[in-house]
Amino acid sequence: MNKVFDWLKNMNWMLWALILGIATGLIFGERVAFLKPIGEGFVSLMQITIFPYIVVSLVVGLGKFSPDQVKTVLAKAAITMLALWVVGLAAIWCFTLTLPSHDAGTFFSPALVAQAPDVDFVQQYIPSNPFASMADGNVPALVIFCIALGLALISNGRKNQLLDVLEVVGQGLTVMSKKVIKFFPIGIFSMTASTAGTIGSEELSNLQIYLVLVVCLGFYLMFALLPMLVAALTPVKYRDLIKVMRNAWITAFSTGNVFIVLPVITEGIKAHLQKIKRSDEESDHIAEVLVPIAYTFPSLGKLTTLMFVTFAAWLTGNPISLEQIPHVTLSAMLSYFANVHIAIPYMLDSLKIPADSYQLYLSMSVLTAKVVSPTTVVYIFAVTLLCIFYNKQQLHLKRIRSVYYLTLLSLLLPAFMVLSFTTNNHLAQSTKSSDDVIANMVVSDQVPSDVLNHVPKAYQSGELSLTNIEIIKKRNLLRIGYLVDNVPFSYFNQKGELVGFDIGLAHKLASDLQVKVEFIPFKKNQLAEYLNKGYFDVAMSGLEMSVADLRSVRFSNPVLELQLALVAKDHRLKEFATRDLVLSKPQLNLAHVEYQPLMRDVASEHQQIKVSQLNNHQAFFEHQSDYDALVISAEAGFAWSMFYPEYGVIVPKGAELKYPVGFAVAKRNVDILSYLNTWLAIQQSKGTIQNAYNYWILGNGTQAKEHRWSLLDELSEQTGG
Repeated sequence: MNKVFDWLKNMNWMLWALILGIATGLIFGERVAFLKPIGEGFVSLMQITIFPYIVVSLVVGLGKFSPDQVKTVLAKAAITMLALWVVGLAAIWCFTLTLPSHDAGTFFSPALVAQAPDVDFVQQYIPSNPFASMADGNVPALVIFCIALGLALISNGRKNQLLDVLEVVGQGLTVMSKKVIKFFPIGIFSMTASTAGTIGSEELSNLQIYLVLVVCLGFYLMFALLPMLVAALTPVKYRDLIKVMRNAWITAFSTGNVFIVLPVITEGIKAHLQKIKRSDEESDHIAEVLVPIAYTFPSLGKLTTLMFVTFAAWLTGNPISLEQIPHVTLSAMLSYFANVHIAIPYMLDSLKIPADSYQLYLSMSVLTAKVVSPTTVVYIFAVTLLCIFYNKQQLHLKRIRSVYYLTLLSLLLPAFMVLSFTTNNHLAQSTKSSDDVIANMVVSDQVPSDVLNHVPKAYQSGELSLTNIEIIKKRNLLRIGYLVDNVPFSYFNQKGELVGFDIGLAHKLASDLQVKVEFIPFKKNQLAEYLNKGYFDVAMSGLEMSVADLRSVRFSNPVLELQLALVAKDHRLKEFATRDLVLSKPQLNLAHVEYQPLMRDVASEHQQIKVSQLNNHQAFFEHQSDYDALVISAEAGFAWSMFYPEYGVIVPKGAELKYPVGFAVAKRNVDILSYLNTWLAIQQSKGTIQNAYNYWILGNGTQAKEHRWSLLDELSEQTGG
């Protein structure tokens, strides 16, 4: 029995909780989703001691040093971090070479027009109110305050009275953390089981190439570069280092949170140095000071998210060139001093990558945190250990072990790169291209319909010019005018079916009227003529509600508000980044389909700009050499970029303009207009308009959500249960 208790006592419960959590999620699937709040509760419990721990460890650690010791420690810590940044960033840029060729193009996102937040270094690092910094979770500002207070106490003759009290508080916090850690396997099991049981394959489909990049890079940093550098340069063995990092690594992997394991990292380093008889008071102090500092400064774990910036540039058809690397690297190092969620939008903006790409990062952040967080843990271990032995003057390269690990590192880098490149090439070939997605979208709820390619002669007599809802119901037919190839509002899918945002609403309107629907094509300049002659009852096709058309037709209440944008070749997008750049061009040829009054005003105010009105958007892509850019809504522009991935969408800064779109009826048909306005209000309140927007404009739901696979479901299907 004693052997059983000894075995249980020596078990790594963190590791077993992780393994059992994954197994439970795979077996029971979505049935274990209820465990998520339990895991989140344990994460909150771990956070109780963190901020007080940072304050105590930094103030006590720095306060106990002499002035000369502090200068030496901080200078060597800076050199250590700089060296690791250089090596790590070199590895990150190497992995960008593993991106395959691809078909660029993506759905619109409202974040496209959102301004990227400026990086406020003053707010992040100047603690005007350290208590507010603690309350707001502003770790960098709190660390700066603690460093300043610790340094101020160094030369104070009465500092021991305060430091002794704080040291006792720190010991109490450490005991609290250790008590919580004893029960933390329950939290790890809960978090891992719920994640493994609920994450679906559809969440991985669009960003699986980025996930492969992050995983391969993270594994190289975690298990090769960082630990092998420590093993090559210090007396700490590779295997021992992995064991020391294990619990903190598993916790960070399970929770995606590095903050809660800072005390675990510090105590782990101190315990291992004591075990290998390399511990002394100075090394303990260095560990207590450097762990929170290394967490605050950009870590290689945090910098792995730079892969997303390069991925987003590649995804939008504008991969980062070699000459851009120094600029991007410098921008990254400055911006990553702030929060990642500030740094990434800033980086995207600085590279002129559509800001909506940030939404892609958010959708994957839960998964990538499983790599970023443990990589950060390994980085903090590496910085602290290297700095400790650097201060002890015990870094060595002239050893067989050093040569072995450095040689192994040089071989593993190309091996991981080949793995990433091969996997991503396979995924790129098997992934459904963007134009296939939009070309196969369908209208879900249809009524009997006819799609015509001309105006019937029977309608050209003018007898149907005056109509109302009662007449429509009596004839059992609603006639809808549509623009040909006006993606994503009205277009033909791969099966030859007329689909789109407005087409779906037309079917819904006909269904509510309990009539059939007939679709009749028209061109934008024919809108007023065709409506007033009664060729169709309602025009629905992403129509701009312009002041010029108000004289001849009546518009419904706005259905959507669209953002005006430009579509141009990917390599030319930077030429249209701002209003000033656009207007500074000596000659500019812009094409458009439906913005005649606006474009006429632009051309009259700016003589160097020539505008051309086209019959449809397809004409621009078929004769692209004749025009510099196409004026179009950003929502439609992104849809077209999926068919033509060599094109991109840009909203010039300083020229942001939104406009409403709606339905149009003949000027005399007030009854239909009244019905449409009330019907639209009802559909808005029911969420019909929003659901259509989410599907046709944002692309949500274009890939069917699959039920999460689980072993239990598989067995039930096989047994017929």
